[in-house]
Amino acid sequence: MRTTFLATFVVLANVAIAFSADKPVYKWVSANEYYMIMPTGQSLNISGGGNESVKPWGFGFRAVGNETISKTGGLQFQSIKVDNPATGKDTFYLFDLLLGMQYIAPKVQGKPLRLTASAFADLGLSDTTLYAAPMISAGLLYTTEEYANTPTGFTFDVFYRLIDLDLDNVGGGRAGTLKPALGFKIGYIFEGFWTIKEKSKE
Repeated sequence: MRTTFLATFVVLANVAIAFSADKPVYKWVSANEYYMIMPTGQSLNISGGGNESVKPWGFGFRAVGNETISKTGGLQFQSIKVDNPATGKDTFYLFDLLLGMQYIAPKVQGKPLRLTASAFADLGLSDTTLYAAPMISAGLLYTTEEYANTPTGFTFDVFYRLIDLDLDNVGGGRAGTLKPALGFKIGYIFEGFWTIKEKSKE
């Protein structure tokens, strides 16, 4: 009897180990928003060159959570053309890392529109200037997949940078200050999904 019990135990242990070894390990890939920043007038004060109206445009992407309130973060790029007697015709760029929190209104069956709101820390680089600025946004998500596990659909947002950006070079080697201003962006959120995580090779 004891021999039979031990043999059964060994067989079951081996089966459990085999199933454990073959079981795939999954990882979550978050929903991602890809968006375009629409050209919108902003005020740029140029050192020794007065004030210039510029219209930044750009694009970006960010990870989107699947809860009502969740963490969010992404990367953003903006191009800004300047045409001023002090700078000549020139272009400068903003590269931004966005980190923050986002609110998305809960799903309501039969109502595809959902309100969104976000608050970010904008950590950026322009030429040799490093900067940090708080930013807030509010908008709408038009849900295209009602039963998706994550937010999915078209987005429209209004965002606002709360402080000045003092930049070392806005064209022609001139320093300048980009004033706070409203901006608009449109995009699309692609649904998140589970995928099999590759096991490390020993």
